[in-house]
Amino acid sequence: MNTTQVRYQWRHMVDLAAALRLSRAQLSRERGPRAELVRHQQQCLEVVVRHAVTHSPFYRRQFAESGALGDGPVQLSRLPVLDKPLLVEHFDELVCDPRLRRDELLDWVGRVTRDQLYLNRYRVMLTSGSSGRPGLYVYDASGWRSIMSGLLRSTTWEGVRPTLPRQRLAFVGAVDASHISRQGAAMASGLHRVLALPVTLPLPRLVEALNEFQPSYLQVYPSAAMWLVDEQHAGRLRVSPRILVTAAELRTPEMTQRLEEAFGVHPFNLYGSTEGLFGSECEHHQGIHLFEDTTLVENVDADGQPVPPGQPGARLLVTNLYNLVQPLLRLEVTDLVTLDPDPCPCGRILARMKTIYGRSDDVLCLSARDGGQVAVHPLHFALLTRDPQVGEFQVIQEGALLRVLVIPRHPSSPAAAGADDGLETRLSHAIAKQLLGLGVQDPQVTVERRRELARTAGGKLKLVIADPAPGLARKLG
Repeated sequence: MNTTQVRYQWRHMVDLAAALRLSRAQLSRERGPRAELVRHQQQCLEVVVRHAVTHSPFYRRQFAESGALGDGPVQLSRLPVLDKPLLVEHFDELVCDPRLRRDELLDWVGRVTRDQLYLNRYRVMLTSGSSGRPGLYVYDASGWRSIMSGLLRSTTWEGVRPTLPRQRLAFVGAVDASHISRQGAAMASGLHRVLALPVTLPLPRLVEALNEFQPSYLQVYPSAAMWLVDEQHAGRLRVSPRILVTAAELRTPEMTQRLEEAFGVHPFNLYGSTEGLFGSECEHHQGIHLFEDTTLVENVDADGQPVPPGQPGARLLVTNLYNLVQPLLRLEVTDLVTLDPDPCPCGRILARMKTIYGRSDDVLCLSARDGGQVAVHPLHFALLTRDPQVGEFQVIQEGALLRVLVIPRHPSSPAAAGADDGLETRLSHAIAKQLLGLGVQDPQVTVERRRELARTAGGKLKLVIADPAPGLARKLG
């Protein structure tokens, strides 16, 4: 082991110990009075905003021009909103360390093949980016420990505890070392035995690796989980995870039912974003609790006004309370969610997402019979998940036409028994009927069989790809 690797391992253990302490504090806070949580949020907000003003030329100019800061406490609602294009364009002057330059970081990330730190100090993560320009996120020790604590907190809720012999945790997800899910899997090493498998691994090799490892905990993208369901039913996959978790993609109720039938456990749903917003289902599985003590979240409408609990928003505004090297203050995230107005039976005081509709970028805009427009959400295509002949699908909008790409279920799967040659006609009629019920005028649908579907650089499968032409879907965001 060379000096750099030794330094990395030491830093990893120090970060893990700090994250464990932070996680214990969070667990004690989540059932306390709401007023204590609000005080904690305000204290953290003051620190990160004052730090940004002092060390970030971008924020110093933004706040001076907007007059957002006064002599009194920081008011979140007065801070300017930060969108993704602005974050990309002004990255070099937004970060608080002048050594960080976007082009140099992108070059470095492109050469990284394992988990390591930039300048032996910073974690660098990429997202694919909806505009074609990748999102770039840098975390210092404080910010990364916050993310680690959130992952530790979620696994604690799910029932994972350090034991001897160590728990066996398997992660099926991102390919690139710069993806947050890969770095999160690396975080668990030391406490547990960890197996991280790329979602692009050929299915027979994926099954073989899981059979050999026999995980007690399995975290997987929902789309990849459907492959494992068929393999488990066929007898090729033979695992019995005590804890099953899905993350990173939209999971429909039909997917949840199939997972329960195949593995005999109710899956948890984990929400995580590279921007720092994390959340998880609790033991009651009645929505995803947001970790509000590490990240502030505002659910707002298309005009940026707060949306009351119980009503769907158009996007989220996310404020990371711990990352001091790249302050993210009221950053737009295009997730469409509804917050639950009712308390959870678990007694936790954290806000809870009742429904996740997907991202506003994934909402289709189609002409309505009344002359207006109809917003079609990814969940409206859940009928494809229910179909016994459909293994995977992807809906691509090309103007008024919807191309539905389908991978038929494996012939040996019990659900695929009695497959017929009329799949395309049956599915196109069912989708057209669904769209007519939503008020779409003259739905145009084609169904095409595929052997595989395109995934993002992070290995995710986008269920719906909206036409990039301007429309309602973009206005929602």
